[in-house]
Amino acid sequence: MNDSMNKFLLSMLLAIRELDTSLNAEEKNSLYIVAEQLSLRPTAWETDIQSNLMEIIYSNPPLNAVFQEIKSKLEKIDNIPKNLIPSQDELATVIPTKIEPLKRPIIKLNPSDLKSNEITNMSIQIISSPEPSKTAKKISKLEQLLNFIFPNRSENK
Repeated sequence: MNDSMNKFLLSMLLAIRELDTSLNAEEKNSLYIVAEQLSLRPTAWETDIQSNLMEIIYSNPPLNAVFQEIKSKLEKIDNIPKNLIPSQDELATVIPTKIEPLKRPIIKLNPSDLKSNEITNMSIQIISSPEPSKTAKKISKLEQLLNFIFPNRSENK
């Protein structure tokens, strides 16, 4: 998993969370399909998945505007504090699942290079939920992450 992908996914989740209007049925269905792709073939990020997400984002001008703003701020941050990324247990309290969510295996030989796939797993769960916007709003750590990215945001709300 690369940093660019993680920042893109986080930007998308935060933009969906901040969207004033609900996503339409077609957008929700498209996100669900992308979540399946991301779950089954995360290595297809650059060839398929990212472009599919960009198509969804660009076709919704309000979502695109929020996404671009968040993404530009997030890309300037070198290390996102781990305590701002929801754990699997925290997600389980917000996103009820009957089936254990698929978790991407970590395929690295050098233990010092190991990275977790929690952002990918979180993205899959949120965008495949029936109401991605409402689900993202229930996750308090995403609110904390937004406040980290936009320090003056909490004062304006």
